[in-house]
Amino acid sequence: MLLHTEIVENMAEGAYLIRTSDGVIVYANKTFERMFGYDPGELVNKHVSIVNAPSEKSPEEIANDIIQSLKEKGTWSGEVRNIKKDGTPFWCHANVSTFDHHDFGEVWVSVHQDIGKRKKVEEELKKHRDHLEELVEERTRKLEEVNTELESFAYSVSHDLRAPLSAMQGFSQALLEDYGDRLDAEEKEYAQRIVFSAQRMETLIQDLLGYSRLSRSEIKLKPVNLDSAVEGILTQLDVEIREKDAHISVEKPLPEVLSHSTTLEQVMGNLITNAIRFVPPEVKPNINIWAEERDEVVRLWVEDKGIGISPEHHERIFNIFERLQGVESYPGTGIGLAIVKKGAEKLGGKVGVKSAPGKGSRFWIELTKMIS
Repeated sequence: MLLHTEIVENMAEGAYLIRTSDGVIVYANKTFERMFGYDPGELVNKHVSIVNAPSEKSPEEIANDIIQSLKEKGTWSGEVRNIKKDGTPFWCHANVSTFDHHDFGEVWVSVHQDIGKRKKVEEELKKHRDHLEELVEERTRKLEEVNTELESFAYSVSHDLRAPLSAMQGFSQALLEDYGDRLDAEEKEYAQRIVFSAQRMETLIQDLLGYSRLSRSEIKLKPVNLDSAVEGILTQLDVEIREKDAHISVEKPLPEVLSHSTTLEQVMGNLITNAIRFVPPEVKPNINIWAEERDEVVRLWVEDKGIGISPEHHERIFNIFERLQGVESYPGTGIGLAIVKKGAEKLGGKVGVKSAPGKGSRFWIELTKMIS
């Protein structure tokens, strides 16, 4: 017994015994006394509340939690807020168990470790984390405000530009139609350049408006039948398909997905339009559309036999205003694939491409699969 007492007395942790019948401290080792600032033997016969600092829970609630754990598990472990003799509060980690003592009856034995330094570090880290979160929230809010202002500006400018642009295009065409026979070759070329530039600007404005609307819109995903959706998109593109004598095959049946019809129409419309346009001269577009189910997503593919894209440009082409070919060779504004990427993100998915020069391209978008 003396050996046991000597071991407990010289423990690095503070230990004390509490008589469960009245909550009185019947023993405290030297480490516990030093930890709490008491003289040897001074804590004996004092009520345990003398070492418990005020907390969110009452002493009765804390005791009840410990008693319940002791009944269920035989032990209790947790962080407790204690108080020293001089009134200084500090944190300890306590391990409590119960046993029958030959002199005191049923007692709680509690072993304490001072974790004040660790708690101080944790509090400092929490302050830094909270501060960083505040900074992130503030910067995110400012970024959202800037994005909203830029989108509103783009929409307003694009909208306001259309009226004078239409006038410029209309008067240039009227000039060619009504006075074309009086213009020499150079003058006709100038007028035709004005018409061409106005038409290209009109296309650019339309694409900008489309991108702006997509960026600003809030969408709700609903079940969409891909067979019907793709068929509708091809109907809308019928004129361009006929003009280019394009052959488009769709591998049916396509699965049902969670999507947004209008946004999906923009995304797929741009992918199919690009597949029709970006082919070598005198080559008829040949396009294949199919779907691949992957876990919780459906990957919808649009494959062409066009001019292809070098691997180093696969990421870049989805940025707004990015063009790899001159407008003289292939029409476009450099916004179409940016709309595809933005639309795919709005639909909760991703977009990508597999391509190489002269070997065509396979574009894909991922959509959420309908789970039956």
